[in-house]
Amino acid sequence: MEPRRTLLCVHPHPDDESIACGGVLARAAATGDRTVVVTCTGGEAGENLAGIDLGDEDLPTHRRREMADAIAALGVHEHVWLGYRDSGMVGTGDNEHPDSFHRADLDEAASRLAAIIRRLRPDVVVSDDVHGSYGHPDHVKAHQVTVRAVALAADPAADVPGDAFQVPKRYVHTLARTRLWQAHQGLLAAGFPSPFGDAAIDDPADLPMGTPDEQVTTIVDVTPWLPRKRAALLAHRSQIGAESFFLNTPDAMAEAFFGTEEFVLEEGTPGTAPGGLEDDLFAGLHAVGDDAAATTDATGPDAAGPDAAAPTAVGDAGGDDPAQLPGHEVHPDRFRETLGRFVTGVTIMTTRAADGTPHAMTASSVTSVSLQPPLVLVCVDRGAVMADHVTEGGIYALSVLAEDQGELSGAFADPSRPSGAAQFEDVAVRQEVTGAPVLEGVTAWVDTRVWAVHDGGDHLIVVGEVVALGHDPSRAPLAYHAGSYTRLAPLD
Repeated sequence: MEPRRTLLCVHPHPDDESIACGGVLARAAATGDRTVVVTCTGGEAGENLAGIDLGDEDLPTHRRREMADAIAALGVHEHVWLGYRDSGMVGTGDNEHPDSFHRADLDEAASRLAAIIRRLRPDVVVSDDVHGSYGHPDHVKAHQVTVRAVALAADPAADVPGDAFQVPKRYVHTLARTRLWQAHQGLLAAGFPSPFGDAAIDDPADLPMGTPDEQVTTIVDVTPWLPRKRAALLAHRSQIGAESFFLNTPDAMAEAFFGTEEFVLEEGTPGTAPGGLEDDLFAGLHAVGDDAAATTDATGPDAAGPDAAAPTAVGDAGGDDPAQLPGHEVHPDRFRETLGRFVTGVTIMTTRAADGTPHAMTASSVTSVSLQPPLVLVCVDRGAVMADHVTEGGIYALSVLAEDQGELSGAFADPSRPSGAAQFEDVAVRQEVTGAPVLEGVTAWVDTRVWAVHDGGDHLIVVGEVVALGHDPSRAPLAYHAGSYTRLAPLD
């Protein structure tokens, strides 16, 4: 299998990834490339701009949930928190906090990011520009840290874990001034508020931000992925309300304003003839690496370091079958046969797509992940309808079948079954918290919100945070072993 290309986007706060690079992230994920987002801070200095009800949660905790929902909406394979605190705007008290990102030692922060770069070996890295897009200290620092991290990752003498790696292309995201000016003029003409106020601006050069058109090197058409980008923006519900420029733009104008994303190539070789505009961040590149994705927190105890052992395929203990030794291809049939000796339960995974349409499938690759917070995971084939529905909807439930429910397992595994609500005809279901259907009569169930979506080769590893659960101890589970259903019998 050819290695996939990897896009790594570095952003200072939760929501910046969706605003600046949501289109290219969704585009790359949908076309089979690996996508990774690094968020430098937790957005602690943000405000509940939309005024939503946070319940008993503090804003940073809620923003982490929003981030997980946005990542799922975009289909991003991996998300990493770099581990710093939001610095707030210039002149605020948050600027003086010792853990604030803008006060962080440059080389220390860059070394964290460089270790991630060495592990991932990305083909393309994207960050803010030298001005921090609009001058926020965390955006400026994100640029500085990224530039330094790329240099450290390439330096064999740098004190950074992993093998030295030169990123082929480093970009900064931007907005061309003419297009920004046209958006301002168009909104005012249509009677909608502009982020630049209601005063007429006669010349694009008078805008307070944006890049001169001639400096833009890359314009990517993301029109087909605008629904995913908007879904990701909506996921950041405390930060981006209904009155936001990003969401209040009429549909007729949205494509012109948001249907392209613009970049400046600062390091690397352009993928076009001199003076030409690139239409793809990967232009001119072949994949340079496809290491296993991992990690959730660059500073936490579970962060996967470069010295972590890579999984290998081996034969029976003491065997010498060369087809099963490390470095040799493992045939899919042999893989299924061997792993099928592991006894599993049988679970029905259910979700509701972003438009409310329910969907279900039989899932066997299910396991618990964490107690605090309570997390479970399920593996979903990338080609399955469920993969799109669960990443768009951001919720799922798991119903563990009882031993007399084998027919349900077969029904929801049948590729010819109806789609949508028709799948649930004559199947008793209810809703708990998220709205994902929960089957009646099962031995156990959990209801989850998508926490993260990770790269799992030809599958997505969908991690969900459990928000409700239950079980019926009187109902024995349906078991699956070596290709057939079985019952569990207690040992004497």
